[in-house]
Amino acid sequence: MPTISIFQHDLSHLLGRKVNTTQIEEWMPLVKGEIKDVSQESGEIRVELQDTNRPDLWCVEGIARQIRSVLQGSQAAYPYYTSRGHPKRRIQVLQGMETVRPFVAACAASGYEMTEVALEQCIQTQEKLADTFGRKRETVSIGLYRLASIKFPVTYGLVKPQEARFTPLGFDEKMTLQEILTLHPKGMEYAGILAGHDRLPLLWDAEGQVLSFPPIINSRELGEVKVGDTELLVEVTGTDLTMVVLALNIFATNLADRGATIQPLDIVYPYDTPFGSTVKTPLDMGQSHRISLHAIEQALGMPLEAGTVSQTLTAYGYQVKTTRQSLSVRIPPYRN
Repeated sequence: MPTISIFQHDLSHLLGRKVNTTQIEEWMPLVKGEIKDVSQESGEIRVELQDTNRPDLWCVEGIARQIRSVLQGSQAAYPYYTSRGHPKRRIQVLQGMETVRPFVAACAASGYEMTEVALEQCIQTQEKLADTFGRKRETVSIGLYRLASIKFPVTYGLVKPQEARFTPLGFDEKMTLQEILTLHPKGMEYAGILAGHDRLPLLWDAEGQVLSFPPIINSRELGEVKVGDTELLVEVTGTDLTMVVLALNIFATNLADRGATIQPLDIVYPYDTPFGSTVKTPLDMGQSHRISLHAIEQALGMPLEAGTVSQTLTAYGYQVKTTRQSLSVRIPPYRN
């Protein structure tokens, strides 16, 4: 089960109210969580999450979001999921990516000044989603970048192992992709994901600057986010488009909850995907499902009114429309 660190003052900030550890412990059943350890000195709280189907809860922002929804009986609006028009930024996917690591999703986030605690939480979420949800980066990996230095459009394509050179995070010298796979700690750890491919994935911008070598490592020049940064690019690559989009949705919603303005990107593919050849991300993948009130009553073994069911579902982020005998229910975009 995922175990994460959160900080009491950070949770208080996200909830919009000062909270103590007793209250936090009382709220843990709302997120299927259990407090394992508390540091009175630092305010750090170790939480074990019991729901492996809710990666949106594997972060302090998700925990705060669920608690807020229940306490307020409603969910915040995330307008970037319904925004109209074409984004001003795009990522162009090149032919051949479908044979290696086919999918990418991305968004920009601006207007929130990254604090030390928020950056620690972003990195923790990045690692939990990539390692646990993304099967140790095989199906999902995540990159964060300093947006102001990137010139769009960004290209996602394949290059030969000796063809591209950049300075990876943690190093001071430029390295080829082959050198990164054999000498960099992250390269040695995750090289097996790309085994058997004679060309490797790379993200670069309109000026040829390398963003990252996914799913291995970011470049130091563009991919080293720092405290005080106010403009970010979030990117997710992987082999399952639904998982890639969901991971981006979670990250975008987390940053929005901290006060960032989320700006979608267009992802343009040379091949068809389950969501088309041009995909605007973040993307609401949810569909409405009609459920009869009688079926719910049978499953629970108790009589209920549609209003009661609607109120309860709304408190957990669902969009609900009711009639006397049924409910139309849509999941929030950060859940699947």
